[in-house]
Formats: sequence, C-alpha cells, structure tokens
Amino acid sequence: MKIFVAGGTGVLGRRVVPMLISLGHEVVGLSRSVANDDLLATLGAEARRGDLFDREGLYSISADCDAIIHLATSIPTKSRTSIDDWVLNDRIKIEGTANLVSAAKRNSAQLYIQSSVTFLYGRRHGEWVDESCPYADNLPAVVKSSVEMERLVLNSVTRDKLPAVILRFSNVYSHDSKHTTTMYDMISRGKFPLIERGTAYWNLVTADDAAEAVVAAVKNGKQNVGKVYNICDDEPVKYKDLVEFLASSLGAPKPGSIPIFLAKHAIGEITVQYLLQSMRCMNKRAKEELGWHLRYPTYREGHEAIMERWRRQHAPTGTNSVSALAVR
Repeated sequence: MKIFVAGGTGVLGRRVVPMLISLGHEVVGLSRSVANDDLLATLGAEARRGDLFDREGLYSISADCDAIIHLATSIPTKSRTSIDDWVLNDRIKIEGTANLVSAAKRNSAQLYIQSSVTFLYGRRHGEWVDESCPYADNLPAVVKSSVEMERLVLNSVTRDKLPAVILRFSNVYSHDSKHTTTMYDMISRGKFPLIERGTAYWNLVTADDAAEAVVAAVKNGKQNVGKVYNICDDEPVKYKDLVEFLASSLGAPKPGSIPIFLAKHAIGEITVQYLLQSMRCMNKRAKEELGWHLRYPTYREGHEAIMERWRRQHAPTGTNSVSALAVR
C-alpha cells in the first residue's frame, strides 16, 4: 500500500515509517519544513509539504494514498503547563483529525488509523479496564479533546463507513523522548519526588512496541474496522515502584515525597492530574485481534534497555522540576 503518515517525524513516527517501508509499503510523510523533508528522506519516505489545518491541501497530497495514519501531536515538554500550552495539541486532535478523516473519505482510503490515549479512562483508583470501559466524567481539560477526536472518528465509521481503527497509547517512553530523558535526569539527581504515597498505577509502553502496534494495525486493521485497542505493556506499575526501580537502576537516592498541594504549586494542576490518574489497562484485544507482540513486556525490560542508551548518550541537563512521561 501507499500510506500517508501525519506525524512521521515524531518519536513514534520515526519508528513507524521505516518499519512500513521494510514491509514493502510506500510511505508519504506530511512535512512543514526543510528539516522534516530531510528527516523523512533519511527514513526512506517521500516528503510532501502541507498543513494539517489545510483541508483542501490534505485532499491533494494524500489523493494517491491507500491508507492514512494520524500520529501527529504537540505535547508540551516543559514541566509546568497551562491550558494555553495545550491549545495546539487540542487543535491537532480535533481540527487535524477532522481534516484527515475528510481526506480519507473523499479519497476512498482503504484504512485510517488514529492515535489516541488511555487517559480517557480517567482516575479509576487502580481498577482494571479494557476497551469497553466508558469515557470518564472527571477528565482533565486537556484530555477532553481526545474524547471529541474519538467520537468524530467512530461517528464516521458508523455514518460514512470509514475503515478506521483507533489505537489508545499509554505513556510512551524512549531514549529519544525529551520527557523520558528529563525524567531520568531528575531521578538521577534525586529531584523526582513521589506525590504523596505514589500509589497511582501508570500504564507504559516503549516507543518501539507502540510502533509495532501501528504496523500490526496496518496488517490487520481492515478486518477490525471500528475497533479501539489499548496499546500498553503487560504490567501496569505503581508510580512509587517505577520511580524507585529507576532510582535504584541509576544509582540515585531513594525518592522522597511531597503532598499534593505542594506538587500543584511546583509543577501545576495539569501535570499533577496526569501523574495521579490511576487505572490498569488490559492489552489482550490488541494482541489477539491485531497480532501485536511486545518486545518489552514490562517496564523493567523496557527501561533497562533505554537507560543503557541514555547513559551513553545523555548527561544531566540541570533542569529543576518534575516532568511527566510523554502523553500520546
């Protein structure tokens, strides 16, 4: 197939593009700069200039493609964020998705793959959830755009027969993610405290395994149209256990703790809301129906591999605040 990828130069896209090419697919990547043109060319893709918010332009540059994959995001990398910092990400999720869905329908695409997030389940006090779990009522403001995005896609499946699959990614981490390397830096210097007892469950997946899930959806998505899949590893981990594991592995001090009100003062309400959302996501459906296989089944194998690369490539940067894991 000839596949159009939005977000092909991001942490996830940089992995997905060469994987697809290795399987014999042609890949066209949306680009907005010379630097992205060059990166896409290095990955083996054809770069086409365009704008996610230019609907007519997207029709044109994706017209000869058989599938569309939407991996684009704009996640703030600073520790303390405000609603304003998330405006572009929200626009990508809502307006960008609407435009890509419209292009897929107009151009009769055989498959449309949409990235989403497991944060839609909200704060569930550590209970197990699968894809049948409804959206939470108490979602942080910056997650609500993902609900609107999913509804847009699923409504198009029902109303317009859009051949779509939604992948709900958990916290994606990698050696080349600013969020991950900042977290390692902070933990290595004893600057990543637990918020209260650190009992919230986090769901994680390496960028490599997340990319494999996208490729699996390309292979097997056509027979699973309209379905939603959790993309996470096999073992949700308590925030406390993860940070202590990383501290031990990095030879760092055991993390201390701070109360919620101080955490909100230090890193802001939005980041604290993310850190304290707690649920354990099941990945059985993605494995069984998409044929997805994990290279790193738990946070231990994943982080051990990534920390080894981080030790070789990254020195502490001197930042002084907590940073959340990447949210897709």
